[in-house]
Amino acid sequence: MSDAEDFATLFAREAVRPVLEVGQIVKGRVIHIAAESVFVDVGGKGEAWIERAELTDEEGRLRVAVGDEVEATVVSTGDEVRLSHKLRQGAQARQALAVAAQTGIPVEGKVAAVIKGGYEVTVGGLRAFCPFSQMDVRRVEAAEEYVGRVLEFRVMTYSDNGRNLVLSRRRLLEERAAETAEETRKKVLPGAVLTGTVASLADFGAFVDLGGVQGLVPLSELSHSRVSRPADRLRVGEAVTVKVLRVDQEKGRISLSLKALEGDPWVAVPGRLRERQVVHGRAVRATEFGVFVELLPGVDGLLHNTEIPRSRQGAIREAAAGGAEVTVMIVSVDPEKRRVALALAPEGATPGQQMESRVEVGAVLTGTVERLESFGIFVRLGPGQTGLIPIGELGTARGTDLRKAFPVGTEIKVLVLAIEEGGRRIRLSHAQALGREERAETQAYLRETTKQGDGFRLTLGERMKQVPRKR
Repeated sequence: MSDAEDFATLFAREAVRPVLEVGQIVKGRVIHIAAESVFVDVGGKGEAWIERAELTDEEGRLRVAVGDEVEATVVSTGDEVRLSHKLRQGAQARQALAVAAQTGIPVEGKVAAVIKGGYEVTVGGLRAFCPFSQMDVRRVEAAEEYVGRVLEFRVMTYSDNGRNLVLSRRRLLEERAAETAEETRKKVLPGAVLTGTVASLADFGAFVDLGGVQGLVPLSELSHSRVSRPADRLRVGEAVTVKVLRVDQEKGRISLSLKALEGDPWVAVPGRLRERQVVHGRAVRATEFGVFVELLPGVDGLLHNTEIPRSRQGAIREAAAGGAEVTVMIVSVDPEKRRVALALAPEGATPGQQMESRVEVGAVLTGTVERLESFGIFVRLGPGQTGLIPIGELGTARGTDLRKAFPVGTEIKVLVLAIEEGGRRIRLSHAQALGREERAETQAYLRETTKQGDGFRLTLGERMKQVPRKR
């Protein structure tokens, strides 16, 4: 190929090289770093340069090296193509701001003061205005917190050679949030564990920003411990790690959980809670059949109505309404069914104390009539211990009105016949308790009578010794 052909080929290539336009965003690779400029190869579009200061951090260290890829916006074309990573103050500030208004290039400004309706911002040596509504995506309580900060803005209005300059930071934040949200949505899947920031608190839960996308942690998913208000557990701006429970694409709802990452609270139950142990708990919820007491974070026990004396039921329910502490005794623990049965601890009992049971087969005890049924009478023997006297073991004549003979709340003597199902079923007898008591009284009487008889005979013998004998 001749020199003429070579020149024609090069000319043709140059003629078809794409033309760069002001405001166009390009990607290129760093090919040379000079004292004031960084040169970038933008491929078939030629070479361009960026001010070195735009690519340094706050301490003046260069953030790029030869071979690195950078993305920037075309600021000027002609003999030289100039790029801008972000516009800064300089001699060409007015021109640059005009370009920024047309292209949307972010500009850096320092918030100088709070003025009527918004903020005064200094950009490239010029005075600009940012309305309150355009400073952030959320409302800020103290407007002064932005004063003195250097932030990035979009130029919304540029006219009168820069004398009318209106900025918006909110637009920039929303655009970036939209980009971030797109990436975040790819990660938000059921079961995923993600980090986020508490965005706001409501009575029903906490909203967490996962990165442009918000999800809700319902009140019930804040912790295994009972939480009455999200503000008691979290604060706005706090960093949290959450687990994604559900994603409803149609409604745009994401359900999150903090509780799911705390582990299973019942794992600690076998080593912490024992039957007939006295513990402190917090009354958390009253129902028709009793009061639930929180014993450990995420572990509640039921204090059944039958274990609460009538005189104290009102006070216990008030305690549940206020989340007050109560002292209870553990009646039974069933980790498989996740149930703990409770009774009010006896007066004087202290947390950690192990209560001894008086109930054993053959023992005669005094209990309190708890309720009457057609098949017998239930008698409370102590905290968490209620036994049944079958009709046949009452020792009453046929046709006796049991409600009159054994009113609820009266004391009654019983003999323990059997203890079954780990103490959950106790069979009693009133008739046999009375029979045993009668036999004991009879034996005591006979012993006393025998002693009195022996005393009489001894006294008579002694007197006979004192009578003179006839000769």
